[in-house]
Order: sequence, then C-alpha cells, then structure tokens
Amino acid sequence: MITELTPDERAKVRELLGREPQGDYQIVVRTDLGEPVVLLNAPLLHDGTPMPTRYWLIGPEEIRRVGKLESNGGVNAAEAAVDPFELAAAHNRYAAERDAAIPTGHEGPRPSGGVAGTRVGVKCLHAHWAWHLAGGDDPVGRWIAAQPNPLDTVSIDLVMVGTTTTDVQLATGESTQIPWGATNLTKQWLSDHDPPRPDALTNVLGTIDDHLDDVAREYPSILALATMTFAGPTITALAQVEIGLAATPADVTLTRSAAEEIFRLVATEPLVDRAHNPGLPSEHVGDIVATCCIVVGFMRRFRLDEATLRSPSATATATAG
Repeated sequence: MITELTPDERAKVRELLGREPQGDYQIVVRTDLGEPVVLLNAPLLHDGTPMPTRYWLIGPEEIRRVGKLESNGGVNAAEAAVDPFELAAAHNRYAAERDAAIPTGHEGPRPSGGVAGTRVGVKCLHAHWAWHLAGGDDPVGRWIAAQPNPLDTVSIDLVMVGTTTTDVQLATGESTQIPWGATNLTKQWLSDHDPPRPDALTNVLGTIDDHLDDVAREYPSILALATMTFAGPTITALAQVEIGLAATPADVTLTRSAAEEIFRLVATEPLVDRAHNPGLPSEHVGDIVATCCIVVGFMRRFRLDEATLRSPSATATATAG
C-alpha cells in the first residue's frame, strides 16, 4: 500500500540525500524510530531520465557499514563469494521488478541492467544491501548480512587543524590535506567585517565542502566514519568554549547540535563580545569562527552525529601545518 509522505518525512529524505530527489519515491525501510533507511524509486525521473536503481540506501548508519566494507575490498570479496549464476538470476529479478513499474506506453529511454545498473558481477554493495533490507532475494545482500559489522571495530581517525592547512589522518594509514586552516581562512574570508558577513561564512563553508568532496572521492573509506577526532590549538579553544572552562579533559565530546550552536553564537558576535565567552583564550578570539567552520563543515559533509575534541597532550606525536 502506497502512503503519502508527510512534509517532515520529505524534508528528512532531502537532508539525508543532501538534495531534492528528482523522481517519485517511497520509504520502504525505516529504523525502529521511523527514520528513512531505504527508498523505493520510480524507474523514471520527472524529466524522463531512466533510474536503474530501484532500491536506494539513505540510512547514515547503513551507508557507513557498507562503505566500510567496500573500503576493505568488499566488492571484490562479495563477487568472489557468491555463485555467479545465482547473482545473474538476482540481477534479472531486480530488473524485472523495476521494469514492470514503467508506465504503459512509455516510448523514451528505459533503465537497463540489474542491481545498481549492472548486468554482470557486483558494482555497488550499497544497492545490494538496500534491496536485501527491503526483502529482496539477493545473494550479495545475504553475504553482507553474514559479515561482522565493521563499525564495531574501534578506529582512530584524526583531523589536525593547523594555521594554514588541515591534515586528515585515517586509521587505514591513508592521509591527505586541505589547504585551509584557522589562520588563512580567517584572513581570506572573515577579517574584513565584524562580525563576519553571512555571505563570507557561506563562502568559507562552500570552500571547505568543495575540498571535502575531493577527499571523499580520493579516500571513499572516509564516508564510512561514524565519528572523527579533531586536534590542534584552535580545537582546544573550541573545547574550552564547549565546556566553558579554560582547563579541559583530554577528550571532549562535541555533538552536531552543539557544534552548530557554537558556530551560530561566535559567528554572529562582534569580537568585543566574543572575547567574553567563558573559556575562550584571548589568542583565539579572532580565529574561533574559522575553526567552527572547519569542524561544522566536516560534520555536515560526513553526517557525523558527534566528534571528539582532543587536547595537545593526547596528540603529541602529530603535526599540523
């Protein structure tokens, strides 16, 4: 039975996708709390473009689980583990179900392929897992279900916020860098008006997001992270603002909502008022806004519910630009 989605449900889907869906859909799998996990897509978008993926995974926890599997070689492992004839039959079943939903008399382009638009082998574990969760008879979905949840493994992923760079060190041993830190972001975008103009803040967040898109493409394992650890002098200052004290424990947990609230506060205060924030060191009154932009940018882009703010003593062996 198809039910009409509420405005709140559609807003949640937009939030999880990061954009407005371009075709009709239904939510067919939810969490115990009713949050969307899997969408059932129409086979054609509103403009007639074929949509080969019938079942679309949007639940953040499920995306992280499958992303972690993929980053550890899961696509090749799954293809090697399942029977190729059984997999081919699954592709055919998936395609048949999707194609049966194409409107009668449609004469334009039609979607092709099976799961994730492929005819042979395994292309994307996310699409297989979505179908499996929705009740699909999928050998790859069963293989994923049989694997230990990689998110149960504790890993440390460190983001070092420096003055002119931000270094990303993944637990896999991979590392990369974006060319912006608290000082050069402040100088480039946030120093010509007090408090910063809204368009300047938008430019900073957009710049960070562009670089994080590059990071995600180069290191897709980062998309599987449920949390991150941030460090550096200005991160310590952010932790001090969060707890309202000059002395902080080694690790301070920062929720997404708290990060957004601090960002809104310091970004709308003039310097003279910002200086009175409890715990904020005077030397970081000017660059705390840029620091918030970096942390909020990471948390938004990678859908982190929380992050850890780590003191310098806990990261003595790390370096920042």
